[in-house]
Amino acid sequence: MSRLLLPLLALVPASLAHRPQTAGGEVVVEDPTISWVYAGAFETGDEVFTFVATYDQPFALPMELMVPAQKRWADHRPAYAVVGPGLPAPTDAERALLPVEVLDGEGVFIDLDDAPERAVYFEQVMRRSLYTTGSFALHLPEAGTYAFVVWSPDGTTGDFQLGFGVEEDFSDGAWGPIFSDWGAFAW
Repeated sequence: MSRLLLPLLALVPASLAHRPQTAGGEVVVEDPTISWVYAGAFETGDEVFTFVATYDQPFALPMELMVPAQKRWADHRPAYAVVGPGLPAPTDAERALLPVEVLDGEGVFIDLDDAPERAVYFEQVMRRSLYTTGSFALHLPEAGTYAFVVWSPDGTTGDFQLGFGVEEDFSDGAWGPIFSDWGAFAW
C-alpha cells in the first residue's frame, strides 16, 4: 500500500507551529521540525493514521503517543511505528505487525505500548492526565521521507494524540484550533 495514495490528504502550513490538528487518513506535515500534536479517534479499531514528514538532514525527534487516562480506555493501547531511511530493517515478525508496507531501503521503529505498567503524564496546559508511551527523542539517521503510522493492533476503539517536534511558536495565534475543536483535545 502506498502511503501517498490514501484518500484523505491534509496539508498543514508551516506557519502553524505547535498548533493542534485533527488526524484523519494521511497527513503531510509541511514543517516537521516544529512541534505538532494530532488528535484522532479509532471509531472501528481498523483505522490507520499516517503522518508523512520529510527531513533535509538527520534529526533527533521528540515524540510520544498518548491516550486519555480514563477507565473506559484502560485497555485501549494504540501503537505507532516510524518507517523511513536509515532505520533498522524490520524483522518478519515486525512486518507482520505493521499495517503498512515497508519499502526497499526503508527501516522501522515500532512502539507497541505493551509495557505491563502504563506511564501516566499530567498535561498542565489542558489540565488532564494521559497514558503515554513516554516522551523520547528518536534519531532519524538520514535525510528523507518518514511515515509515522498509528494503528490499534487489538482493534480497540478510543481517542489518541500523537505529539512530535521540537520548537514552539505561538506568534500566529496557534491556539485557535484548540477552541474551535475543543472536544478533540479536552477529555
